[in-house]
Amino acid sequence: MSYSIYAYPWNLSASNYRQQTERILSLGLQGISLAASYHAGKFIHPPASRHRVYFPEDGVVYFKPRSNYGAIRPVTSKLLEQEDVFKLLTKADDLRVNAWMVLLHNTRLGMLYPHATVRNAFGNRYVYSLCPANPDVRQYAVTLCNDLAGSYPVAALLLETPGYLAYGHGFHHEFSQFPPNSWLEAWLGLCFCDHCVNGASNVGIDSLSLQKRVMTAVDGYLNGSDFSSDQTAQSWLEYEVCQDPDLQAFLQWRRHVVTSLVKEIRAGIHPEVTIRIISTTQASHATCELEGHDLAALHRVTDGLEAPLYQSSAAAAKAEGKYIIRQVGGAERLAAILRPGWPDMHRREQVVDTVASVRALGIQDIGFYHYDMLPPVNLRWLKHAITD
Repeated sequence: MSYSIYAYPWNLSASNYRQQTERILSLGLQGISLAASYHAGKFIHPPASRHRVYFPEDGVVYFKPRSNYGAIRPVTSKLLEQEDVFKLLTKADDLRVNAWMVLLHNTRLGMLYPHATVRNAFGNRYVYSLCPANPDVRQYAVTLCNDLAGSYPVAALLLETPGYLAYGHGFHHEFSQFPPNSWLEAWLGLCFCDHCVNGASNVGIDSLSLQKRVMTAVDGYLNGSDFSSDQTAQSWLEYEVCQDPDLQAFLQWRRHVVTSLVKEIRAGIHPEVTIRIISTTQASHATCELEGHDLAALHRVTDGLEAPLYQSSAAAAKAEGKYIIRQVGGAERLAAILRPGWPDMHRREQVVDTVASVRALGIQDIGFYHYDMLPPVNLRWLKHAITD
């Protein structure tokens, strides 16, 4: 078994990294998955930390770019003016260092390069979401991954958001005064930028007609007075996907867009560096096709999936894991991510049982989220789950 933990670079420095790595090792962990490219947020850090409440820079990278980029260039963190944490950790060789890369969820780059963002059926741009069908975005993602893997001796790249973000992804002050549901969010999450419309049209999909149908459906729903429950909305969504051949083909084309991008990233990086895809940003993998994620295809063209099993019980995590295993054909190259704390787990026994249930599936690599945000008591639960 191999265990690692996700972490942020802003809580590590030359003055404390040895203390922190020794603490991580004392928990029974062998690796650290450090954010290399990340978005904005507001984080409270319960453990001993350089920052109690922290607002990270939006959409920056925490390594020193060296490659020649195209139209879209990464923005480097100001922390690099002080020290290079990736260089520090990989040189120390105390822990296996994975680079956790949030690829296309990037508001800073979306604002700098609005032409590269997702555009919904109504022509509204989502500045937090770069479109994987855009050639400039694809060149950026490939170059960014190649750059880091070629400059630092990391063990793996863990790629988050290589595809289309779901509509409800928690943008700053995301707000509405009617209940959202999966049907509405599915339609609002579809991209109809020029690259998506033209790319789908080139393979025989009537994407402009589909765009008009999406607009009509959303307008009709929002102008009505009966807002449906999410269970009913999910039934609508499943029915309409089955009944609309253009929608089926469009979703399939989006899956090809994302898979081909990931395949291109894998091809450009030395085989000794593991490439895993964080398989969804949603609670359930059953709807990850709305992100353009084909689990079997992504698993096939990389070194496997890093699957979030963010569930409230050991049984639910096991069921979610079984679903993914059925999709990809086995657990051999599958890794899992667990949250041994709120909102998923509230007792030591929950953590111990969930880790045991995931191991029983045959999954050999487990990552835990998140070193900088778990209270000390939860880290002790984690240690018991690993070492007892």
